[in-house]
Amino acid sequence: MTIFDYIKDITTTKKGNLPLDDYVPFLVNRWIAFINPTVAEFINNNLNSKIFLEDKNIHYQTLVSLFPRMAKCPRIVYIKKVKEKEQEEDKRIKLLAQTLEISEREASFLLD
Repeated sequence: MTIFDYIKDITTTKKGNLPLDDYVPFLVNRWIAFINPTVAEFINNNLNSKIFLEDKNIHYQTLVSLFPRMAKCPRIVYIKKVKEKEQEEDKRIKLLAQTLEISEREASFLLD
């Protein structure tokens, strides 16, 4: 089972009968926070005690019962930040390597 199977069961199917071998409460809390911050805030502020996070079955069943049913599991799209410094560095290394006719690895050592 993947984390997405658990998320789908919590948000859409609501059966609550998946095996909990690969269930990680922390990761499920993070994904639920992306989908519905209100429920996640309630869970984080009120229910996150050691007993709640240690017992996977209690955590899973609580999320299944608290989280509202949705028609379909929402898609979460991450926007990955492009680091401009690395792009500029790569361009400089390639240009230096071409100019001096050396490998990019040797050019990176020269820049350091």
